Amino acid sequence: MELRTLLDTATDLVGSLTPCLIGSAVAQAWKPDVPFRQRFIHWVLGSTISVYAAQAVSALTGSHGFIAQFIGFGLGLIAVDATPRLSRAVIDTLTSLPARIADRFLPKKD
Repeated sequence: MELRTLLDTATDLVGSLTPCLIGSAVAQAWKPDVPFRQRFIHWVLGSTISVYAAQAVSALTGSHGFIAQFIGFGLGLIAVDATPRLSRAVIDTLTSLPARIADRFLPKKD
C-alpha cells in the first residue's frame, strides 16, 4: 500500500468521525458529574452508534450529510442514556435465567 493511499484513507476516516466525536463531546457537557471512565465509555458508545445510525439513515432514506448525521447524533444520545438501564435489564435477565430454567424443567420437591 502506498503512503498516499494510506494518508487518503486516514483523512477520510478522521473526516467521517469528526462530527460524531464533536457531538459526543458536546453531549457530555450536559452531564458534568460523570467520572472520566464513564465519560470515555459514553464518548465511544455515542460516537459508534452515531456513525452507524447515520449510515443506516443514509441507506434507508437516501438522505446524506447533515440530516443523516443529525438523526445519528440523536440516536447516539438516546443510546448513551439508555445503556445503563439496558445493561441492568440484560444482567438481571441473565442472572435469573438458570433459576427460571430449573423451575421449568426440573421437578419440584415437596
